[in-house]
Amino acid sequence: MSNTTRREFLASSAGAAALGLTGQLAFLPSAQAADVREKGHYSYKVGDIEVISIYDGVWQNDNFGGFAVDVTEDKVKGALTKAGLTTDYIPIEFAFTVIKTGGKTILLDAGTGGQLAPTAGLAAKGGLEAAGITPDKVDSILVSHMHPDHIFGLMEKDTNAQVFPNAEIMVGETEYNFWTDPAKTAQLPEGRQGLANRIQATFPNWDNVSQFSSDTEIAPGIRAIDSFGHSPGHVSFHISSGDEQLLLIGDAIIVPALFLANLDWQLAFDGDKNQATATRQAIVDQAIADNMTIGGYHFGFPNAGKIEKDGDGHVFVPAKV
Repeated sequence: MSNTTRREFLASSAGAAALGLTGQLAFLPSAQAADVREKGHYSYKVGDIEVISIYDGVWQNDNFGGFAVDVTEDKVKGALTKAGLTTDYIPIEFAFTVIKTGGKTILLDAGTGGQLAPTAGLAAKGGLEAAGITPDKVDSILVSHMHPDHIFGLMEKDTNAQVFPNAEIMVGETEYNFWTDPAKTAQLPEGRQGLANRIQATFPNWDNVSQFSSDTEIAPGIRAIDSFGHSPGHVSFHISSGDEQLLLIGDAIIVPALFLANLDWQLAFDGDKNQATATRQAIVDQAIADNMTIGGYHFGFPNAGKIEKDGDGHVFVPAKV
């Protein structure tokens, strides 16, 4: 079982061996990738831990000029073209993760709940059930951060009724304290205040919500690692069993074709852009040094694989499924 701390994780340690997913890593042919999306889920093992990725759809974002700070539309489209992606829009795919460990079924984030984009919310329409997981079978839900596409799957659209009423919902202390503080809400941009108000109307009133501190094991084989910047208390989840490791990085890096290939680009949605940039670089350095398997919430589907150098940049090589 890993005892990795944030300091150890974000520092270079080339001597640590991380096996990650078993089997050859390669780009998926587009037809196979489409089949995986259609199925809506795929499973793999990290040691003795079962990991299931759940596809929740895509946000077809057409704000090319405002997605990356001071990066032109032509450069964004050029990066998408280089990666073989559409340039009709920026494809922001959603995929969260289920972990089965210690006899428990644990969700890591909960998807959009069908409340953000018409082409998203597929998990709420059957992706989880297709994987054999119904709401009553979920024991815990770990939240990487409290942005809508990660928590709206916890609550019904019109009533805010809990989708997983029997599950313990766990949020990092820093993130929870930020979003539930009315004084901080008043300082947010107007467009973010609605989210804060919805959080404050739900989470503090649910009796199954708790907080966890960073650099602690919060479930067997699952450790929370600070990866601040995208949001005030954003965390990643380090999964380990035996000699195998997986890091689920949430939104610390999104759309690899853009922000992995160009680590100096800054995402307009990042709360602290300089801190987020430093976090991305640290994760990339560690993933390469330790041959770490990475899972990204917005990495496309399948959303787990390796990060490799690609000239002056980096590329994500998804696992063969």
